[in-house]
Amino acid sequence: MSSPDPLILLRTSLAASRQPHLTTTNDPSEAAASTTDSFAEATHLYFSYPTPECISLTTLTRFTSTTPDTAQVDVRSVYFAWTQKDVTITDSIAVASEIDKALPEGQKIRTLVFGERIDLITWLEGASDSSEYIKASEGAPGTADAATKAAEIAGGAGVPAVGGTGIAVTQHTAGGRPARVIDARIQAIYNGERKMGDHNSVLRGIKPTVWQLRTVQACNIEE
Repeated sequence: MSSPDPLILLRTSLAASRQPHLTTTNDPSEAAASTTDSFAEATHLYFSYPTPECISLTTLTRFTSTTPDTAQVDVRSVYFAWTQKDVTITDSIAVASEIDKALPEGQKIRTLVFGERIDLITWLEGASDSSEYIKASEGAPGTADAATKAAEIAGGAGVPAVGGTGIAVTQHTAGGRPARVIDARIQAIYNGERKMGDHNSVLRGIKPTVWQLRTVQACNIEE
């Protein structure tokens, strides 16, 4: 059985308003009773949704930081960045430095630069379905796969198109008579356009024209 994706678990939990908690145990049945607020004391991140799950804080995620070097960011650093989303970068670095004093080498918090942190938080909040820092993974939303799919849709993927070239193409009906058919994508654009009157109506309104007035007068005379 494959291991759960920490990023997906965190995003799903936040979307359901089920905040995960730091814990000192790897046993989901005991995690709720062993929660802590200390990043230095905690060993796992406990998720109660969608199913109880404990993920080691040293687990590497698909989020890749490129400053100062390129490396996968562990669960501890990702969750720390989330808890510091409303704190300035300077204050966040100061807090991380204090925590690092109690952490062994190789487990210290990797603080993200401004662009990386914004990208991560935006993705975790669900405000964006793509992230340039998250490595693509099959079935994982918000990766390069999603961005590629969006680009394909924008390019017309899945939209029925009529064979031929140009905006209007020619097809032959069953009787052999040619008929002009508008490309489906162009038609979709037309359908979304605002309906307007003709040039004269836009400029002068729908006042009766001279010939209409004469017709009315002629009818009155005959009566």
